[in-house]
Amino acid sequence: MESIEHGEASTPTEPQSNPMHDRGASTLDAPAARTPFFQKLKTRLQDFPYSLEITLFGLALLVYLITHFIGLTRFPIYFFSDEAIQTVTAANLLRDNLLDEEGTLLPTFFKNGPYFNLSISVYAQVLPYLLFGKSVFITRSTSVLISLIAAVSVSLMLRNIYKIPYWWAGVSLLSIAPAWFLHSRTAFETVLFVSFYTACLYTYLLYRYRSPRYFYYTILLAALAFYTYCPGQIVIGVTGILLLLSDLRYHWKNRETILRGLGLTILLALPYLRFRVSHPTGLFEQLRILDSYWVGSLSLNEKLARFGSEYLYGLSPSYWFLPNERDLPRHLMKGYGHILRVFLPFAVLGLILAIREIKSSAYRLLLIALLVAPVGAALVQIGITRILVLVIPATVLIALGLSKSLTWLEGMCLPHRVLSIVLFMVLTLINFFTLRDVQLNAPTWYQDYGLGGMQYGAQQLFPNIADYLENESKTKIILSPTWANGSDVLARFFLGDPLPIQMGSINGHMFHRQPLDQDTLFVMTPDEYQLTIESQKFENIQVEETIPYPNSKHGFFFVRLEYVDEIDMILEGESQQRRILRSAQVMIDGEPVQVRYSMLDIGVVQHMFDGDQHTLGRTFEANPAVIELAYPTPRSISGVSVIIGSTEAEIKALIYPALSSDPVEYIKTFQGSVEQPEAEFDFGESTLMQVLRLEIRDLRQAEPANVHIWEIRPKE
Repeated sequence: MESIEHGEASTPTEPQSNPMHDRGASTLDAPAARTPFFQKLKTRLQDFPYSLEITLFGLALLVYLITHFIGLTRFPIYFFSDEAIQTVTAANLLRDNLLDEEGTLLPTFFKNGPYFNLSISVYAQVLPYLLFGKSVFITRSTSVLISLIAAVSVSLMLRNIYKIPYWWAGVSLLSIAPAWFLHSRTAFETVLFVSFYTACLYTYLLYRYRSPRYFYYTILLAALAFYTYCPGQIVIGVTGILLLLSDLRYHWKNRETILRGLGLTILLALPYLRFRVSHPTGLFEQLRILDSYWVGSLSLNEKLARFGSEYLYGLSPSYWFLPNERDLPRHLMKGYGHILRVFLPFAVLGLILAIREIKSSAYRLLLIALLVAPVGAALVQIGITRILVLVIPATVLIALGLSKSLTWLEGMCLPHRVLSIVLFMVLTLINFFTLRDVQLNAPTWYQDYGLGGMQYGAQQLFPNIADYLENESKTKIILSPTWANGSDVLARFFLGDPLPIQMGSINGHMFHRQPLDQDTLFVMTPDEYQLTIESQKFENIQVEETIPYPNSKHGFFFVRLEYVDEIDMILEGESQQRRILRSAQVMIDGEPVQVRYSMLDIGVVQHMFDGDQHTLGRTFEANPAVIELAYPTPRSISGVSVIIGSTEAEIKALIYPALSSDPVEYIKTFQGSVEQPEAEFDFGESTLMQVLRLEIRDLRQAEPANVHIWEIRPKE
């Protein structure tokens, strides 16, 4: 392998023609060859090794686009809410004159659910939406085209920096990595992040080896990557710090450029600073959203050990080159590793070559990109969407190892042109074999098509619902939300905003009597349909239509039904059973306490006493919610603190000095808010207590209602 100079910027040389392939006299030396056309043709043929590489690069790009656009809406077989939200938010932005729901002009980040974690991926969908409207193909096509930035950057990096003769193969090697093949066909923002990050690495190398002016492009691309994917912000930050240390002397030599670049960085950081001023949440808030162990109750040593374990797992060859069951099925290609295992030897060889050339800035960058890739994901849990960026240094290492191997074969008198064509054919066949495999077999790789699995059905379900809306204007459609995350977002993508249907489960009619007639059409999952049949609360059940899963089993049921005559008696009996308090044991200040409580539908009662203000218990229907604590021995109590959220609540506290004594009663009304969600109930004096009964009534709701309780803290 040709060593890369370090310390001084240098201009890469173009690959040279192989003398083995030069031609002497040819038929083009005939008189006709003296014409300009034939003279140019002769020149092109004489320079064929170089032209072949350019040709193969162009063909590799064509294959990349073909294998990504064919069947784009059929694989992945789901259309996920995290894809739909990009176009839905872009449409809302245009509708609201470039303002978000808070009235911010050209907002830095957009909400995905309750959290701000979308940015560049939304803006990327604005023009496609303006031109073509909402379409699964267009939404995903935008991502595919942007992913081409990563593929091109990898090949140009191999050509202009690492100067390997088989540089054009970078496009194909990236394309056939199963993790990239799958996710680059989606509209997940992680794909855009990886693409901008890859281009950022390439322009940094151009800054390092060609001209300092590329530093400005590096900063711009780093900013695009930073704003695109929140978990990738740590990757950008750590990469920047390590590259600063890696090439410190070179940066100092070009300090004027660095200083101007720092000014550009500050300018590009202004939207982020604006966002943080109006939404002052930091890294730990983001980690909490992702349910990171860093914001849990583990000790520092335990957290560091967990981080080390996750980090090493993210670098392990077994995770990348062998099939795994850790990632969710919808992020896996069954039977494949995230990178094809046949390339593991080339990856190892490439890593050895990179370590041998560690004195070179370019190879240090490659190792830095490899080692930094798991950092952000390891703060939470290794998952392919969070660590997808590692595919880039892995692809470069594979290309280096593969090129070195082929160069050895050239030394055995195998022509470079023949090896190039054979390599192109093999990589192209793998691309098309992978495409054929996913089109034919992926729909039945995994048989769980519901919420815990593939979340299949958006593209199949909503056109049928649209037909009902067009042809049966009197029909009220109630669509179950239980088959996918963010099913309301998917509904708005396909049906428009505001929604012309109601999102709700048959459970709402199963536990409480609600208006129901033959003009009501439920769209149910198989589990809900089976529960409806078994409940014996409905009659005249008519299945008008079903939509099958890819395995031919029924996936969605379009159902009309009526209540049985004795429904009121049935529901009242069930309601009485649900009012019976449940029992459990919780730890309060290190002491086991018996607790009786109203039936919950979200969380567990332990969440109300775990000291974590972000976990909660929610009553199924009781209002007031009843929480009754029985301590082993009497103690003094002067008040109680209850986190109730932003609602108006009446809290009644009944204090029993002993198990069989009469209670002392306190009642107070509280107005909670986002800024002050905690109700501080001071009894005015210290009172002996063995049993504490709290009745928390949400004054804004009648029963049945859901009362939210985040935390309860008795105060001595």
